[in-house]
Amino acid sequence: MACIVQKFGGTSVATLERIKHVAELIAEAHATKQIAVVVSAMAGVTNKFIEYAQNLGSFEGDADYDSVVSSGELVTAGLLAITLKNMGLKSRSYAGWQIPIKTSSNYGSAVIQSVDPTNLEKDLQEGIIPVICGFQGISSENRITTLGRGGSDLTAVAVSDALKAELCEIYSDVDGVYTVDPNLYPQARRIDKVHYNEMKEMAASGAKVLQEQSVDYAMKKNVRIRVASSFVENEGTIICSDVSSKKFVGLAIIQNLAQLRIHHKLKSHIPIIELLEKWFARCEVLKISDGKFSILVDRQKVSLIQNLLSKENYISNIKQEMVRKSLSRISVIGSSLTQKDRNKIESTLNRAKIEVFYCSIRKNGINLIVLTESLLKSMDVLHKSCGL
Repeated sequence: MACIVQKFGGTSVATLERIKHVAELIAEAHATKQIAVVVSAMAGVTNKFIEYAQNLGSFEGDADYDSVVSSGELVTAGLLAITLKNMGLKSRSYAGWQIPIKTSSNYGSAVIQSVDPTNLEKDLQEGIIPVICGFQGISSENRITTLGRGGSDLTAVAVSDALKAELCEIYSDVDGVYTVDPNLYPQARRIDKVHYNEMKEMAASGAKVLQEQSVDYAMKKNVRIRVASSFVENEGTIICSDVSSKKFVGLAIIQNLAQLRIHHKLKSHIPIIELLEKWFARCEVLKISDGKFSILVDRQKVSLIQNLLSKENYISNIKQEMVRKSLSRISVIGSSLTQKDRNKIESTLNRAKIEVFYCSIRKNGINLIVLTESLLKSMDVLHKSCGL
């Protein structure tokens, strides 16, 4: 019998009523297929646990921080397994260490090293539906680890690979991958199929549909992914390798950024960037010169970043620039993009009287920094001019 893995995000399991709805979806699929399930914590729970830990001075990199922030998945997995059993189905919940999902010891951003499918395969053969905690694994020191924000996506892909599943289905409140976030731009179009490379670029650039590492893992292991909604029935979006690349695929948006100028005493800014990325993931570096550089960060984290960096003796000054203005980043995602494409896009925005503060290019993406107040107009201009 064919096997698929279904992953349900936090909004899909946010309440007992939604957990019951998810159980019905699983039961329907279980009638014709072997099903393994991966779950996130109920919506909002992980953020609350992060707040608790940080208020006590614990951050990513601390093993006990991982123990705290991974606990929400245990509750969800247990509740869903109970619900399935109440429906007359056989089910059991698994913590990451019970599989086991073995990882590196990079607490807060661990890398999956192996997934032992033995217990899961035994369950599937016996008609049992395993419900697996996403986001968590176990290190060689036998400590709980977490896989970074959105890490349940990575768990689902890794379990799919271990079970040789024919499909990894990622369910959330979004019914597929769109050309741009439809909550920001209602004219956005749902994409039927997208290549791993372009999906990875979208995830890396701020699209919240999938975790970047999960797409990278899927691409390396050739795990076919379907992104769909647990609330709306449709085909969703397939992420795979057998799709033709397009020049332009979509836009990824990060809003409400602030620009910080950091003065330091080091020969290179790289150690500072590595430190910031350990705390806050990717940082956009705008300007570099001897002893100082500028970065873009979440406006809500400016005070926290200033406080943390001020404790480093090689930092001489941190200044927020454009204090009264909020910036946003638009990433135009495509394939084999060139300097000519960058120039054309920048010129298009300039003709629309939209000021571009910074522009950079990679093979599959062009990053543009604009004022948040001109974001909607910028999205409209780019969505039309790129033929999305």
